[in-house]
Amino acid sequence: MNKKHQRLKQIQENMKQKDQLNKGEENHYRMYWDYTSYYSNKLRSYLNYKEIPYKLMQTTLDDYQRLIPKLVGMPIIPVVLTPDDQVMQDSTPMMEWFEKEYSHKSAIPKDQRLAFIMWAIEEFSDEYLVRFAMRTRWGAEGGQNTLSARIARGFTYGQQSEMIKMGSKMILSRQSGFNEALGLATEEECKSVDQQYLDMLAILDKHLSDYSYLLGDRPSLADFAFFGPLWAHGFNDPDSAQILEVNAPQVCNWLQEMANLGDSRGGLGRTDFGGWIDIDGGVPESLIELLSFINKTYLPQAKGYRHAMLNSDSSIKVDIYGTQSQIPAWNYRAGTYAQLQKRFTLLNVQQQEWLENALTPSGLLPALMEGGIHENPQFEGLTAPFVTNPALNKLAYKGDKPLS
Repeated sequence: MNKKHQRLKQIQENMKQKDQLNKGEENHYRMYWDYTSYYSNKLRSYLNYKEIPYKLMQTTLDDYQRLIPKLVGMPIIPVVLTPDDQVMQDSTPMMEWFEKEYSHKSAIPKDQRLAFIMWAIEEFSDEYLVRFAMRTRWGAEGGQNTLSARIARGFTYGQQSEMIKMGSKMILSRQSGFNEALGLATEEECKSVDQQYLDMLAILDKHLSDYSYLLGDRPSLADFAFFGPLWAHGFNDPDSAQILEVNAPQVCNWLQEMANLGDSRGGLGRTDFGGWIDIDGGVPESLIELLSFINKTYLPQAKGYRHAMLNSDSSIKVDIYGTQSQIPAWNYRAGTYAQLQKRFTLLNVQQQEWLENALTPSGLLPALMEGGIHENPQFEGLTAPFVTNPALNKLAYKGDKPLS
């Protein structure tokens, strides 16, 4: 028997069957993911915490370019297949759906006021932290070389090393094109984002010196949303790991605990949790500081996306931290902003008034609601988190013409 590349051949055979549910896995979800993926790690940590059965499927380049676009209309991860083969996509609506299906160890506070604070942090994490994540990942040569090779290794899993090296070069040459889309095209913008990242870490480190998680002694959806980028792009990327370890040791402790949720081996993962912050005693100062930071960073960008959507503009002009950026418009983010605003309107009058008073020092309210709610019309007809129409799903997320 020719044993040359025997291990690689076995991996390739295993990969052909990765989407199959074996005996004893009939109730498992299957997730197309990658170790380096922001939102994949967000969802994986959540599933571990909730002890929802699942299996991981390494996303290859063929999956990304051919299979996944057929399932959801575009190349994106994570994508989840249910035990009965329904297709799920978009981490936030997926987690909201799982919360209803698996009520144990709830990750959403029952207090609707605290839940709204959670949704505001979650939205910021999903739609603004990408600037920090991509800056720390691709902003220095060490990160560029390491991550282009790491991503290529996942895309070419089971292939020979020559294929990985070729893939790494392709990824590295492609990645620089994202700088302008993220407001990272100039030295001034990069310096601003670097300072924003350090300021945010200082706030988080202070908060996590007093609290186990963002909203108390148990993780919420906001924790998982923060965990995704800070783990995948932060703790596990070489340049950002140094920034985290030097500037935010309590954040690093929190990241390691979040990564171990659901792991009962040797008592490694935490299993007993306390309650939520009692905000009737006042919103903690460090949480107000975080919401103030969101007001200064996320909110100008979100309003810019809304303005572009309403005026059919191809780009937005935004001033954040005294630095101006021109960024391509993205109606999807205008849509998620409107969804956050709608969550506020669903609260009763007393809850709204309480939040307006309590969050006044942060500036987030009433600024969040200024200009009214303008929903993204391309969200109409979506059945999130389930994808029943890949063409419509692509239209909502990318703003492209429907697939033929």
